[in-house]
Amino acid sequence: MQLTYKYRLKPTKAQLVTIATHLDLCRRQYNYRLSERFRWWESTRTPINACPLTASIVPVEEIYQNIPLTRVQTRDGRKKDESGNPVTRKGDVFSNIEGGYVQWQTIQLADLKNTKKLFPDYKALNSQVLQDVVNRVETSFSNFTTPDKNGNRRGKPKFKGFHYYKSLTYPQLDNLDIIKDEQNRICIDLAKIGQVPMVFHRPIPAGFKVKTGTVIREADGWYITLTLEDKTVPVTVAEIQPTDKNTLGIDLGITNYIYLSNGERVENPRFLRRSAEKLARLQAKLANRIKGSKPWQIIKSKIARVHQLVTRARLDFQFKTAHELFGKCDILVLEDLSIKNLTKRAKVKTDIDSDGNLVYLPNSQSAKSGLNKSMLDAAHGQFANVLKYVAWKLGKNVLFVDPKGTSQHCWNCLNKVPKELSERWHSCRCGESLDRDENSAKLIKKIGLIHESGGGTPSLKKAFVKKEKEACGLTVPS
Repeated sequence: MQLTYKYRLKPTKAQLVTIATHLDLCRRQYNYRLSERFRWWESTRTPINACPLTASIVPVEEIYQNIPLTRVQTRDGRKKDESGNPVTRKGDVFSNIEGGYVQWQTIQLADLKNTKKLFPDYKALNSQVLQDVVNRVETSFSNFTTPDKNGNRRGKPKFKGFHYYKSLTYPQLDNLDIIKDEQNRICIDLAKIGQVPMVFHRPIPAGFKVKTGTVIREADGWYITLTLEDKTVPVTVAEIQPTDKNTLGIDLGITNYIYLSNGERVENPRFLRRSAEKLARLQAKLANRIKGSKPWQIIKSKIARVHQLVTRARLDFQFKTAHELFGKCDILVLEDLSIKNLTKRAKVKTDIDSDGNLVYLPNSQSAKSGLNKSMLDAAHGQFANVLKYVAWKLGKNVLFVDPKGTSQHCWNCLNKVPKELSERWHSCRCGESLDRDENSAKLIKKIGLIHESGGGTPSLKKAFVKKEKEACGLTVPS
């Protein structure tokens, strides 16, 4: 099992300068290594219509120019076979080209020695921290070039400016690195930086070991995130059968943050909306300052702190709400929402006028923009992740159902009752008359109760199948 704990650092003025310098060196190295990858990428690709597919884009000798074709093992490898002998030995020769593709991660890691010779400033940086920069480039570029299981690729990696490269990672830390200094302050010993005082507000759990540490720059100072691991603790998910008594359905919304199937509701705190006026004043002042000047930096820092306060207040609210909800039930059922799809721009509407020209029609994008902002302010995707974590922590469970049709059908008879987004009341011919969100919450719970182990995602369609079987007198699993 792995856990992540975050602590605040209290570095001295000298340590602040050192950490900031190391972070900037890492940023420069990241941008340089990324540019190497881009030069190779752009030199070996061209539009399909630019040349025949069978032709080489650039001469082969130029493709591999200045790239070492082989590498020599400098020491015995750490991996060992069944007999206890190293799998790879000192002096072994390996190719840097496999299937015509350059093994960039290996080449760039080996080239860090030359970097330290050409730029002595990098000698002050821990070797493993520098190696992690190359690993970050490999991860971001692999996500860009290699499709995932659904065939989708990530966006093109970007070069990092000063404000966008905020962390450096120590891949190997240990519990022994957390010590007390001469002034009896709890510190963490970071290589090439020294003993940095920290706010050790909670101890490391017994049996867990510190694996990695990431130093992060935030609006109000420096923090370190420690990754803890204990291989003896299994990662288990509670297997609880949903019943009418131990289960609650919740409908996520904007008017009400959540509406429970038992009729209770939680108001939407709207943290960003409440801070919008203050942000607008600060951003107006920022626009009148010279970019990069001291007054500009002060106002920009204030804006960053407001956003940080909004983020922390929202997360605190979500954790407290999650614990309160699980105090009332063992299983929570909610919709498996796709926030990315819900917050897309409105589709463009076009028409042809009498002169044959293309004209754009109103598509209510202004209203959709306000709705998107409110949905992102609510952060329902983050709340779902918080619910899963709290459920695992408390030994309870969260079920997700297909959201299709949950706002347009009656929870009691499952008949379709079409409603516009502005209609907030549900009235069905079966006699049900209640708040629209409460009806959705009850329907979500009803769909969740048909969940079977290994039976896939519960949906309204499966609820209809169950209803038909019950009408025919067939036995339906509970």
